[in-house]
Amino acid sequence: MCGIAAAFDWPEAEAAVAHVLAGLSHRGLVTDPLVVPWPQAALATRRLPIVDPSGGVQPKLSADGRVLLAMNGEIYNHLELRRELEALGVVFHSGSDTEVLANALSRWGVGALHRVIGIYAFVAFDLLKRDFVAARDPMGVKPLYLLQSGQGFLFGSEIAPLLKAAPVGDVLLLPPGHILSKAGCFFLRAPPSHSPNDGTAPTALALDSLLRAAVKRRIPTDVPFAILFSGGIDSTLVAHYARESAAGAPGYFLRTPQAPDLPFAACYAEATGLDLRIVELDANPTVERIRGVVATCETYEPDVVRNTYCTSALAKAAHDDGFRVVLSGEGADELFAGYPPLEASYAASDEIGANLREQHLETMHKSNLQRLDRGGMAWQVEIREPFLDPSIIAYARRLGRDALLAPGADGPQGKQPLRALYDLYPDALPAMIRDRRKIPMGEGVGFDKGPRASMWADFAEGEISDREFAGRGAQFPGFDIVTKEEQLYLRCLAESLDIGRVPHLTARHRMVVPNFPGLRDLSAYLRPQARAS
Repeated sequence: MCGIAAAFDWPEAEAAVAHVLAGLSHRGLVTDPLVVPWPQAALATRRLPIVDPSGGVQPKLSADGRVLLAMNGEIYNHLELRRELEALGVVFHSGSDTEVLANALSRWGVGALHRVIGIYAFVAFDLLKRDFVAARDPMGVKPLYLLQSGQGFLFGSEIAPLLKAAPVGDVLLLPPGHILSKAGCFFLRAPPSHSPNDGTAPTALALDSLLRAAVKRRIPTDVPFAILFSGGIDSTLVAHYARESAAGAPGYFLRTPQAPDLPFAACYAEATGLDLRIVELDANPTVERIRGVVATCETYEPDVVRNTYCTSALAKAAHDDGFRVVLSGEGADELFAGYPPLEASYAASDEIGANLREQHLETMHKSNLQRLDRGGMAWQVEIREPFLDPSIIAYARRLGRDALLAPGADGPQGKQPLRALYDLYPDALPAMIRDRRKIPMGEGVGFDKGPRASMWADFAEGEISDREFAGRGAQFPGFDIVTKEEQLYLRCLAESLDIGRVPHLTARHRMVVPNFPGLRDLSAYLRPQARAS
């Protein structure tokens, strides 16, 4: 819901934090006060008001005056935690979820994060001990980066503002589920690996209840919301459950004139009365357009770059209509074997499928979730993902191939647990959507023609000469570039930030899978993103 900046034991902390915050102005509507609790320490927020818009000013101080906190994100179960803390005598002064987290940390320490359901990245100062803790949610939905100089730290929600605020030093990525303090960086909390339902057999009714609750948790109470709607299995389910609470919530559909998703989206809208808002996409590539989207997403991964362009177009439309929160179907394909490589991997064996699924989940913070954050916050829109609720993750991880897959005319068909939900509501959830095959976002809007067939990839072939491509190793040492499209995007990224000071950019998120029957047929999906071992 914002951009945060913080400095601890950092020379000229106030000026450094102000500099970082200036680079995050697009992430919010309000610049909250910059607080300097002691020399060489500062906190500030560029806030997108969502929870208690008028009373949510940050940073928040715990009731005992000990913890000062700046947070990006939302604690979805803040009302339940508030009641627990009030029973312990804590007095609150706002309806802010950030204030709840500040008091939870003061009362329970970092162990409070085991009680939290939400998306967050925060920096908190212990004013009594003059210490700090920074943390990030288990899936890495919300970003947090830092520079370290000796015992000092400078934090920010995006890479470029940190680089501009400090002339030297590397920008590091705080990994999902980790906390950082003066004592070091520690793994605190993983996404749930088992269901809390005591071994109860997974059923459509059980998933129906869990997903309804997960969607409801993400519906804001203080501002209106919308839905990113493609007419696919996942976004249709999100729309179905969301509209139980707010029937008037609109769905934003992105298309080019050739969008194959449109008949499915139109079918649901006609059947249910969804306010379907069509967003036209100009997909023609230009160097200037590519420079802009690469600077927005701060990566050069082709799928992320192209899909950020699509996500940004949807976010802009929602922003222009006055929305600050939208819901999406992100995470369903990773959890329920929606991608062709996952379908084939689970068809080979549960072990191969589960291994590839974990790789997808572990790298989402540098791929689809980075795209959601940057594409949405570029237009002051927070994109929320009910399928990545801890309850849904735990449920999905219990499932093997017998539950995930069913035979199909074109091979094994995944996402069977989600398809089964359609049978519970045949009048509201069209069978034509239930039975459709997965179409990646770019293909569904008519932007791409296949997993490796894109007009932007074709454009890169003309922009990068064979000679320049042959010299990519010398031009970008340490970067594993295998296509001209990657090289073009990396060249654009190098124009917007000093890539040599961002070590994690060299770590590609390619999947590693063993050889199995059918792997060769998936080469279009698995290269260059994946390698066979």
